[in-house]
Amino acid sequence: MRTDALRPALLFLSVFALGLGGLQLAVGAVAPVPFWVPAAFTAVFFIWTAAGVIAWWQRPLSGTGGLLLVGAVSMFLGGAGNLGLPVLIELSAVFATMVLSVTVHLLHAFPSGRLRGTLSVVTVAVGYGVTLVLQAPLYLLPPDQPLLLDLALWVQSVVGLGVMVATAVFLIGRLRSADPKNLRVLLPLYLYGILAVLAIPMSANVLRIFDVDTAVVGLIQLAVLAGIPIAFLLSVLLGGFSQTAEADALSAWLGIAGSTRAAVGEALARSLGDDSLRVAYWADDRQAFVDEHGADVPEGEHVPPRIWHEVRVESRLVGAISYDGRMITDPEIVRRAGRVFAIALDRERLTAALVASNEALVLSRLRIVETADRERSRIARDLHDGLQVQLVLLALEAQQIANSDDASPATADAVTALRHRIDDAAADLRRLVHAVLPSALVERGLTAAAEDLVDRLDIPATLISDVDDRALAPATAQSAYLIVAEALTNAVKHSGARTVRVELTRTGGLLQVRVADDGRGGARVEDGTGLKGLVDRVDALGGSFELQSPEGVGTELRVELPCGS
Repeated sequence: MRTDALRPALLFLSVFALGLGGLQLAVGAVAPVPFWVPAAFTAVFFIWTAAGVIAWWQRPLSGTGGLLLVGAVSMFLGGAGNLGLPVLIELSAVFATMVLSVTVHLLHAFPSGRLRGTLSVVTVAVGYGVTLVLQAPLYLLPPDQPLLLDLALWVQSVVGLGVMVATAVFLIGRLRSADPKNLRVLLPLYLYGILAVLAIPMSANVLRIFDVDTAVVGLIQLAVLAGIPIAFLLSVLLGGFSQTAEADALSAWLGIAGSTRAAVGEALARSLGDDSLRVAYWADDRQAFVDEHGADVPEGEHVPPRIWHEVRVESRLVGAISYDGRMITDPEIVRRAGRVFAIALDRERLTAALVASNEALVLSRLRIVETADRERSRIARDLHDGLQVQLVLLALEAQQIANSDDASPATADAVTALRHRIDDAAADLRRLVHAVLPSALVERGLTAAAEDLVDRLDIPATLISDVDDRALAPATAQSAYLIVAEALTNAVKHSGARTVRVELTRTGGLLQVRVADDGRGGARVEDGTGLKGLVDRVDALGGSFELQSPEGVGTELRVELPCGS
């Protein structure tokens, strides 16, 4: 049944059960038995109904909710004979003990809702035979044949006791062989179930030895039966039942922050109701399954009662799910969960590929910045050590020609003018070299180079620095210098600032650069190539760039760069 149709039906069923119980109480008030008798049956009927509705609501495809509701109906019919109506008395005789077979069925089928194994199938089948087939002589035989009635009752009691003992042995075996992670789910219902299946058939015989009133015996048995659905609900709250919808498993996985490998396994285990469930990952390099920590998966995961389900994306083996076949009896549920698991693995693979690609891109951009800085340094050295030296030598040679004795006045004047032009060219070259790579930055570090920039400004400027230049990587130092130079140029040429302040500080592994002026503001990264280039450089280095420049307030540039050397 579809969930959107099931839940309104369950709500209607709940209302109907309330009305039916209310009717039983109303008729029981005038019945020929004490009122507490129908009241007790009604209370137990309500408990079984509530447990069945909750179970079916929570897990629509599990059969356990339906079993509980069948138990509720059998409890109602078994107690209806107390109301004194002939038809109800006949129905009560037919279904008087059916709740016991439903209890046995429930205990064998928990938590998956399905029977597993020949022992369970046979035991449950015999249990229904005891309560339906062997019950028939008790209401079909005429009352004037007490020997036959006693014989039928004795056969039913003996066979019923055998069913109960077999069920208790089965539950003890399940507890002893259960995975320790699943004990918190199985213990509440199984321990109480062992007590109940032994107490119900034996209580009547034991208590009768002490001449306990039959009504008291019946009340004790009702109390024991009422505890079955209560113990079941406790197991549900502790995590029992298999989840039967693929969307539930997927939502559980997506709801875990980080979605790590361990989180995926926990989500699937919780969704399928098997805390012992484990996921394995196929390692192509080792040609073996590994767990979330990379360790080899033990061979025991393949040994029954554990079941091994391999997960594939298309035809490619990607992982496996190992689960307890006694907790999850429907392989289709695990196959659907495997598809969710495959989604998790595929997302993990794509994420890893994206991270690797992003890391490669970052490293590539960093190499470009470092290569550009090295090329800048090479050009500066070539200009300084090559062309600038040649210009100086040419100037000296021109001066010697102008000062020679055989030079005419016209020649001396021409050569002196040439020397001045050479000096001007050398000065222009020095400014160019300084712009490409200031010698102060190379020789004395970032703080000294920034101080030179501040000293050459035509407006008042302040420099604050606590940076150890030796701890800065060359790319970081050059980037910080270019940022300060560009910000100061914009403050003087475009902002119309009257004062400017430069701060160089180090916090942890970050170099913080702050340049603030009191100009007209309105600066934007998109307005020019200078700031755009700095943004790209900062991003390539893994830093952060922030520009605040409201109109008429001034401009503040904040940059953080990694300090690693």
